[in-house]
Amino acid sequence: MLVATKILHIAFAAAWFGHKLLIPRDVRQSVHDMADGDGLIRRMKRAERLGIGSGLGTLLTGIGLILLTVGFADTPIETYLGLAAVIAMFVVGAAVGRPAWNRIKASIEAGDAPAAAAGIKAFTRALALENLLWILALATMLI
Repeated sequence: MLVATKILHIAFAAAWFGHKLLIPRDVRQSVHDMADGDGLIRRMKRAERLGIGSGLGTLLTGIGLILLTVGFADTPIETYLGLAAVIAMFVVGAAVGRPAWNRIKASIEAGDAPAAAAGIKAFTRALALENLLWILALATMLI
C-alpha cells in the first residue's frame, strides 16, 4: 500500500506541475492570433480539470503517505512546510489564476483582443508563483 501511494503521489505531482508548462505560451499565442479563441477556451477547460484533479490527488496521496508512515504527530516540519506550499498553490490558483483567466476568457468571447492580452501578465504570474510553490513543496519532501 505504501509503495502504491508513493507512486500515485509522484504521478499526481508530476501531472500537476507538468500540465502548466505549456499553458502560458499557448495563451499568449492564442490571444495574439485571436483566431483560435474557442480552441484555447476548450484547452484551458481540460487543463483546469487536469490541474484540479492532479492537485487534489497530490494533496490526498500526500496525506495518505503521512498516515501510512509516521502519522501527523511525528511528521517532520519539512513535510508541513510542503503541505503549506501545496495549500498556497490552491489559494493562488483560486484567488489570482482563476480570476485572471476568467477576464481573459470573457475578453476572448467578446472578441476584445487588447483586453485579453492585458490579462495575460497576471495569469502567467499566477502560474509562475504556483510553479515556484510546487518546487518548494518538492524540495521539502526531498530534505
